[in-house]
Amino acid sequence: MRNRLKKGAAVLGLLAGGILLGTSVTAHATLTPSSTQPGANMVDVSSWQGNLTAADYQTLAQNGVKAVTIKASEGTGYTNPYLSQQVQYAQQAGLSINFYHFVHFTDTASATQEAQNFINAVQSVTSSKDVVMVADFESSELGSISKANNDANLAAFDAALNQGGYNKTDLYTMAIWLGVKIDTNASNQGWIADYPATPTGNKYPSANAWQWASDYRFPNINQNLDVSQLNNSFYLNSGSAAASTNTNTNANSSSASSASSASSATTPTKPSSSNNDGEIVKIPAPSGKQYSAARSASVSLVWRSNMGAHYYTTTKGARYSKHLGTRYGYNAELPNTTWVTDAHEKLYKKNTGKYAIYYHVRSTVGNHGGWIWRGYLK
Repeated sequence: MRNRLKKGAAVLGLLAGGILLGTSVTAHATLTPSSTQPGANMVDVSSWQGNLTAADYQTLAQNGVKAVTIKASEGTGYTNPYLSQQVQYAQQAGLSINFYHFVHFTDTASATQEAQNFINAVQSVTSSKDVVMVADFESSELGSISKANNDANLAAFDAALNQGGYNKTDLYTMAIWLGVKIDTNASNQGWIADYPATPTGNKYPSANAWQWASDYRFPNINQNLDVSQLNNSFYLNSGSAAASTNTNTNANSSSASSASSASSATTPTKPSSSNNDGEIVKIPAPSGKQYSAARSASVSLVWRSNMGAHYYTTTKGARYSKHLGTRYGYNAELPNTTWVTDAHEKLYKKNTGKYAIYYHVRSTVGNHGGWIWRGYLK
């Protein structure tokens, strides 16, 4: 799981990545779909994959991915800044959603503290407890601790998660540490990382999952991703993905998938405000509306028309009604929201004699929207 650490831990990440490849250093070029490979039905992401778009997650689903496990937190204070967006995109693509925490704990007290940070991060995006909560056990300092102490610390971490209502836990670790620095058990059957030069078959059938590559390229996604083969349905019971086992779903990626991916970039998911089992993202309460007759009278409409879907973020400015009379809320209040366009308009500002283009946007889950000045969108 290289590139999974926060940027402030880049050096540690390099160390962890080197250890992770200890049993089978990959010397091949980037892997692409093949019928001889293990199944690639789970992907894990962190802030390093924050550039993946909603369309990219649709592409993952179209190419056999059933689940995504998202980095929620690390240590006692870090939270993935892309967590909410990645949950939304994965949910829209129909993927089962789970979470992992990159651990640094070296005693039971710090293990309990880290578990609380993990819980806080996950609860910021979902109230569901039917998600897998994974301890990502690969940080270099853990290698200097005895297996007995690591097992005890992990037990304290899991106990704190259980006390918080999370009973589906798992352990991610590298194969060379398994049984040497940390143990799997009935509560943590294991998500094992081992990257053969020529991956095939199933090396860890008793584990929940086998991560067999960190340099996998899906069609139309120009980025290496971690992929795992699922051995059972343990990671498939949250979100809305249908359960499946380790069937190979890599082969024969069709041009139809590519076309469907392209169309998803221009046809946003229909917004929904329902609260069903598949919709786990918490939506912030809307800000109080504020009407200004003077602001509304200060502009006049030049033209207004529909436009295609484009994806933006912003923390600047505010969202307004189409004549700017009503302010719905400030964009800084929703810093992790992705906005999707569907219309635009040109307004003449009477007090300055200048023109401005505003885009009509909505959040990807459909609970917020309004008109935003184009210059604030990025």
